[in-house]
This record gives sequence, structure tokens and C-alpha cells, in this order.
Amino acid sequence: MDIMQSIWLGIVQGLTEFLPVSSSGHLVLLQKIFGITTTGPQFEAFSVLLHGGTLIAVILIYWRRIWNMICHPIQSELPLLVVATIPAVIAALVFDFDEAFRGEYLGFSFLITTLILWLADLVGGLAPKRKQVGWGNAITMGIFQAVAILPGISRSGATISAGVGTGLSRKRAADFAFLMSIPAILGSIVLSFINGNFQLIPQLFADSVAPALAGAGAALVSGLLAVLLMLAILRRVRLTWFGLYTGVLGVLILLDQYLFHYIF
Repeated sequence: MDIMQSIWLGIVQGLTEFLPVSSSGHLVLLQKIFGITTTGPQFEAFSVLLHGGTLIAVILIYWRRIWNMICHPIQSELPLLVVATIPAVIAALVFDFDEAFRGEYLGFSFLITTLILWLADLVGGLAPKRKQVGWGNAITMGIFQAVAILPGISRSGATISAGVGTGLSRKRAADFAFLMSIPAILGSIVLSFINGNFQLIPQLFADSVAPALAGAGAALVSGLLAVLLMLAILRRVRLTWFGLYTGVLGVLILLDQYLFHYIF
């Protein structure tokens, strides 16, 4: 891929990792538009760099809370994060998601994201209000994070919705959901390392250093902007508006997939 394609992929990865619209789904869609091969170890190595950029972004935003967890592992939110991460780890080890990442079910997955986002505020209005994340919130958000491994189902959208649906404010749910992204992104990087793709990063830099750096940098900057944007607007903007976007996108993808065949 050329440098502009790398930048676009980085921007999309950074923005949609933290906006509730599915980063993996948008990457699959963008790769099909650009005609980029989405399989193979070299692309997996590039994906590691993009995820590394978003990882740095969320660490920069929450470094004080991360440092507190390091200094006080028991009294902090760390045990809750560990519990919330377990369902996604089990799902990644037990199920094979390769077919889903080829995009066959992408339109339906975006519609599932819409349903989750629309139900969040409705169910949240009925749940007892909680000021702090508890074990029930963490477990529920963890289960929804496992479901969101499928491309098109937003990880941040599903986890924030699960938090809101179990009584957290949108801001509190978003904070914990973004902290949950740290072990989730680290897990994807570790999985790439186990598969041997991590070893190809030096070769990736040797072959195309500018696109590699541009993609990772774009993911970092757009990731920072996305987190700050979400934290700023969540008090005023309901999740249903993001659900409207994913719903329209899902319908357009299905129309193209079954009728027009411009992309799929």
C-alpha cells in the first residue's frame, strides 16, 4: 500500500477504535474499497503498528489511572479490568473469527451495533444508578467486549452500552471501556507475536518505512482526538445518534453486497 492508504487506514483505526462505530468493521470496509489484501503476515504486521498507535493514545490519556493501578494493584480498578478481559480472551482462544474478517457478515454486524447502542439508554434508564464500576458492570462489559470481536460490532460501543445498561453514566462507562481497550489491544499484539507476524515488523519498516510510520502516527493522533471527543460529548450526545450512523452504513453495505456489487 502507498503512504496515503496507510494514513487513511491509521486515521480510521484511531477514530473508530474509540468512537462507537467499530474500528475492525471500518478497516475491513476501507481495505475492500482500496483493494488491499487483508490476509497474510505482512498486513498483520502493519495492523500491529496501527494498534500500537491507538494503544499509546489511550495510555497518554489515562496515564494517571494506569500509574495508580500499578502502584495499588488490589485497591485500584485493576482487578475489575482483569475480570472484564477474561471473556474476550476465552472467545479469542475458542472461536475462529477468520471468516468474519473477510467481510461476509459486515452489514449485519453494523446493524447489531445499532441495536446495542439504541437499547443502551433505554435499558440504562431502568437500571439502578451506580457511581462506580462494580463487579456486575465489569463482567457484563467484558461479555459484550467478547461479542465485539466480530468486525462491525463496535468494541467501544458494546462495552459503553453494557456499562450504561447496568446503571453507569455514559462518562463513567466510557472511561472504563477505554481502559478495557488497553488489555484488548495488548492481547491482539501478543496474538500476532505468537503467530510470528510481530517478527515481520523490521522487514515492514525496511520495505516501506514511510507508510509504516505514517499509518502508526495517524492512528496515534486520531486515537487521541477520538478519546477526547467522546469524553467531551458523551454528557450531551446519546448513543442512539451513533447507532443511526452504523444502521445506515449497515443497510448500504447489505444493498451493495446483495444488489449492486460495487465493493463486495
